[in-house]
Amino acid sequence: MIDATTGATLEFVVTYGAAALLAVFVLEGMLVGKLLPTRTLFVGVVLAAGTGLVELAPVLVAAAVGATVGQTLLFLSIRHLDVDPVASDRLPVERRHVDRSERWFDRWGPAAIALTNVLPVARGWMTVPTAMTEVSGYRFSLYSMAGTAVYVGLLVGVAAGLETAIDAVV
Repeated sequence: MIDATTGATLEFVVTYGAAALLAVFVLEGMLVGKLLPTRTLFVGVVLAAGTGLVELAPVLVAAAVGATVGQTLLFLSIRHLDVDPVASDRLPVERRHVDRSERWFDRWGPAAIALTNVLPVARGWMTVPTAMTEVSGYRFSLYSMAGTAVYVGLLVGVAAGLETAIDAVV
């Protein structure tokens, strides 16, 4: 059963289309929308839109661009507002999270941004520590978009698999 948040968010997207999906993913990218069921919403929208390229194109672009814009806005806010996320009471960032992200960054470099954006639970958690490094906003955005594009592609695969399973049952 779809919970109230998912239902309301899906209704918002159905009413306002790809622009609403873009807004939802911007919030998700900024980590503000982590409470929104973006994965479930995206798969639902793909199932509703169909798996044809023409129907999927606006959905794919809205999700990938929205998440990248949101992460980039968070990145630039931290960098240019000189915010220490660990010292802030408003941000749920603990020192251990920053330390873990720094270890990933030390090991993989900026590619860690793309890698974590592919992982559903870890999406976006490299944004804050990367903003505290010398990586340019442009490079951050490119790595963010690359990982998000793979993530969105995987979700389309999940939706296609669900569609096949539903068709087999019906």
